[in-house]
Amino acid sequence: MSSLIAAQTHCDELERLRREAAAALLEAKKIRRTRDVSIDEDEELTRRSHRKINALIKHLLSGHDGSPCPAGDRPIVKTSVLRDASLVRS
Repeated sequence: MSSLIAAQTHCDELERLRREAAAALLEAKKIRRTRDVSIDEDEELTRRSHRKINALIKHLLSGHDGSPCPAGDRPIVKTSVLRDASLVRS
């Protein structure tokens, strides 16, 4: 387990996308709490948040020349093959 943590690298783009997604969600939450928003405005706030979250997910899945981002908290795609026979059914 410690080798997985040590093997993770830093990705500036991932950090930027995380900050942008969090900022979009917090901004929408703040606007919704401070005033009554119309259905159209609420839809635009939701769309903006979803765009930021989708960009983050896309980067995690295929942000490095089609490969998953190695700096993600949890590896989405593992290169190792499951070898434990007790977990694999024949």
